[in-house]
Amino acid sequence: MNIAVTATATAPATTRTVAEFAVGLRYEDLPSEVIAMAKRCILDSLGCGVFGAQTPWTQAVTRVVNGLGQAMRASAWGQKGKADVLGASFINGTSAQGYELDDCHDQSMSHYGAGVIPAVMACSEDFGNVSGKDMILAVVAGFELGTRIGNTVSPSAFHTGFHPCGLTSTFASAAAIGKLIKLDTDKYVSALGLAGSQAAGLMAAQFGAMAKRFHSGKASQNGIIAAYCAREGLTGVRDVLEAEYGGFCSSYSREYDLSWATKGLGTGHWEILKNGFKRYSSLASSQATAECLRILREQHKLRGEDVAKIDVGTTKMVFVHCGWPYKPMNPPETIAAQMNLPFVAAVMMLEGNAFIDQFQDSKLLDPTIIDLANRVNVTIDPELDALGPDEMRAVRVTLTMKDGVAYKHSLLYRPGHCMNPIPDEALRAKFRDLAGRVITKGAVERIENIVGNLDKEKNPAAELGTALQDVRG
Repeated sequence: MNIAVTATATAPATTRTVAEFAVGLRYEDLPSEVIAMAKRCILDSLGCGVFGAQTPWTQAVTRVVNGLGQAMRASAWGQKGKADVLGASFINGTSAQGYELDDCHDQSMSHYGAGVIPAVMACSEDFGNVSGKDMILAVVAGFELGTRIGNTVSPSAFHTGFHPCGLTSTFASAAAIGKLIKLDTDKYVSALGLAGSQAAGLMAAQFGAMAKRFHSGKASQNGIIAAYCAREGLTGVRDVLEAEYGGFCSSYSREYDLSWATKGLGTGHWEILKNGFKRYSSLASSQATAECLRILREQHKLRGEDVAKIDVGTTKMVFVHCGWPYKPMNPPETIAAQMNLPFVAAVMMLEGNAFIDQFQDSKLLDPTIIDLANRVNVTIDPELDALGPDEMRAVRVTLTMKDGVAYKHSLLYRPGHCMNPIPDEALRAKFRDLAGRVITKGAVERIENIVGNLDKEKNPAAELGTALQDVRG
């Protein structure tokens, strides 16, 4: 594949370069491994979204959308209602990010499935007659541009206090829908510029606000708005990525590197292949620690009740992201535990898992879990902190028992990272588990079959929408 790109006076290099790549991208350009990854991203996002449908935060968004009286043209996953494309993407983006189970691109620190898949699904269902190949192509364009734009500002934008999902998933959604509606290059540039003007999300939500889930719903919705407005002639900032004053990178990040947006672009390097998935129901930055403790617990037949303390050495990013002392909220806020490494470590040692059941309200105020969480010490390990962007979640864990015996385990890559991938069968089992808790077994099977054969489907969105709403009685 060799997609030509140029620079012009009206749209300097970076923004126009990525736009030209996306506009010129054809399904025939996609290697088989990229198509397979797109299908993984779609299936995982659908499972996460179906499960997240009944959470309080998704239901709050659903009530708002229902109250707006929107035309019922696209399905709300795991529910019976419908909305227009903006309402459906808002609901489904919120639910897909709704229980910290969704995918994660590690370097850019964002979850693109919750921004891209709801938008592509809603628009495809609304349009009708959108082929599976066109949906895959749009998903790849969204992930490829979103991840690359995310890489330019990571981790600096995060350290500045912005939530990457709210920022770069907006670009990803706009990129996907811009491809789906076949924008030309000038309008695609404007779609990216309009996405940048809507990028938003505050990282303080991680300490105990449902807003973190809402960021992905808004990103999905705002990307559609950006692409649709560009189609109608509304111009966006044409140099949105590289503008030295008021541009995306210069405004949101103290340090940025524009070369990440175009590195290997159009020459066989696919950033979507670095997208990862989650084994546990917590933020990605806690999952290497959880995996280390699971391994030690199982190998040595350890009990959480016998643990004296847990020491975790890690990177500055992980320390800032989730290394703070656990502060239970009353009434409980699920996010405060899911985004906290000490809680995740404690519940893993005590229960042997950190999945859905470990984050129910009864657990969040459990004195036994809180007591052990208070004995989890997280520090910055200079050696790990000096590693590259792929290793930004590396950990060294020391587990000290009450009898004085210490056990150690280290991981450079969390489970689900592209360097430590979750097997396909395990990903499919995760989908069946999550979706099967909400929709019928037959619906689960239909969705898995459609996504598995998506490249052969002529108009899959309508059938997927129906199956995603086949809620158990």
